[in-house]
Amino acid sequence: MDMDLQKTKEARRDTPGKQEEGTECPLEAYGGSGHSKESPKNEPLDRRDTNNLNDPTQGNQHHQNTQFAYNNELCQPAASRQLSRSTTVPPSSQAMRIPKELGLGEKEHHLLGTAKRYPPVTKGTLSELDLPCIMSNINLRMDANFDRDLHFKPDLDGEKGRRKRKEAADYWEAMATEITIYAFRAAHQPDNMGGDVRADPQPTFEPRLPAMFDTLQDVLKTLVPERDHPSVTQNLEVPLLMQQIKKGVLDMVGVANWLAALLKTHCAPMRDEWADRMVDQISAGSRSQNSLEVVRGLQTLFAILEAMKLDVANHQIRAFRVLLIEDTIPFLQEYFRGKIERDNFRVESSRLWYQQLRGRELRQMEDSAQPDSFWPLSVLFSGLSDLLLQFHSPESFPETFIFDSDRLWQLRACLQNLINLDICWFIFDSYLQLPMNKRYITTPAQLSAPLYPTFRSRIGSLMDENDDCPRGSPQWRKNIQCIALEIARLAGAVCGYGAMVSDEAIATIQKALEQNLSNETQCFQYFQNCLRERLLAATLSSAKKYLEMSPLAICESQRGHPHVPASQQHYDIERISMRLAHMGVLHWRVWAPILYVRESVLPH
Repeated sequence: MDMDLQKTKEARRDTPGKQEEGTECPLEAYGGSGHSKESPKNEPLDRRDTNNLNDPTQGNQHHQNTQFAYNNELCQPAASRQLSRSTTVPPSSQAMRIPKELGLGEKEHHLLGTAKRYPPVTKGTLSELDLPCIMSNINLRMDANFDRDLHFKPDLDGEKGRRKRKEAADYWEAMATEITIYAFRAAHQPDNMGGDVRADPQPTFEPRLPAMFDTLQDVLKTLVPERDHPSVTQNLEVPLLMQQIKKGVLDMVGVANWLAALLKTHCAPMRDEWADRMVDQISAGSRSQNSLEVVRGLQTLFAILEAMKLDVANHQIRAFRVLLIEDTIPFLQEYFRGKIERDNFRVESSRLWYQQLRGRELRQMEDSAQPDSFWPLSVLFSGLSDLLLQFHSPESFPETFIFDSDRLWQLRACLQNLINLDICWFIFDSYLQLPMNKRYITTPAQLSAPLYPTFRSRIGSLMDENDDCPRGSPQWRKNIQCIALEIARLAGAVCGYGAMVSDEAIATIQKALEQNLSNETQCFQYFQNCLRERLLAATLSSAKKYLEMSPLAICESQRGHPHVPASQQHYDIERISMRLAHMGVLHWRVWAPILYVRESVLPH
């Protein structure tokens, strides 16, 4: 597909009202205030390639999600949003009676009446993957600066993902029952199945098959060239298909083969196996009159459609990546200025936060010192470092960091773990210096640098604090016990005690850990201050270089260092400081002229 990058960029700037509608959702989701730990966070993209949406028959529901990692509901047509709302309405003229002769159970009756009317994959749910929504998705634009492998995937994490999987499972189970009912009615055709169902007390349900075929036709037309649209309309003429189904003469295998041929013409070759499997499943279900097998084929079909749309969207992200990154500053400035002018985004507290930092820094400066042109940005990094390193988690980050908050929380977790690791190493070293242990250490080499990586690998994974394991929680305390045991074992190995570790040693170490890791002790403050000095020095050094670089050049400079294994990057202060400098410089370029210093003297 040929794309005019410049034309798309100009269109965005020429129609701010339309783009504003497309980008409204992220701010609404955050409530227009600082991002707190309790509030919903940006959902970062999974770095898996979409090829990993492999077998649609293995855990089918994992491919039926209608939301993606970048969700922008306002990009969806209003009609499609309304379709997802469950409403109780009287039976329509299209409602069908449920034959008593089938002996359906309570669950089947319930699902026929309550499951979603439309399939999990629709033109509306896929619309957030359309190019206009990609170009107006601020979360995506920001993340493009920090992730070279950025791509969409179905968002199946958390409670929302669980709910979507359940809705998809219910829909397909109801569809299988509905197909059974159509087959029964076609085979029997009794007269008493006609008439006005609205006047009949027998249980009824609203059929889903017509809506499914309509949806299939709509989605296909968004994926295939316009020249194929007449063929789609002809082969998926819903009234004709429904008439054939009611008479029991629909050649569903023929429809499946036509669909497979169409999909193979336009999708990536790696999807061909799915298309063949879809045909096999529908063919097997048709031969055996097994509606569940037919539905498995339909699930596979819609999984292919979703994967095709993802393939197109991710290709567009790669094609537009440079534009998205280079346009970051003007796009965000235009967006935020508009929000502030309409009083839809209040940033006064962020301005006060920065002014208070500035005043504090000025009071701490010597009378003879004169701030240079870099000093206003260094104030920002000083304030961020305080929030990242303080013992207690901040309630939120300033509102102006609304699209960086997840990255800041991640950096805070890394830095807090570094402080904790330093405290553990200090406790380990202090334990070795006890008279009862020191005499067993034959040479200082036993405590040399090579021991630290071993210590870090054995202790580090137990130090992680996150939302699932906050400081002081039962899981955290259990981790402390494990850390005490590991430190005691390592100390025993250094001292030559052998594999056995005394309960007394473990208790002594555990007490020191609990005291210094669960309280803001002098020990914590010491290592906090040491890390702050290292973090600020490295961050300011990187920031000075980044100020002379374009957003794309900064992004490219963030690529991993070959000499730092991926497993150690979590503890690499250089990488942490580079990421913080990257965030801070982009943030400053957006907000300095808008809020912090009005007329920034720093390079743009």
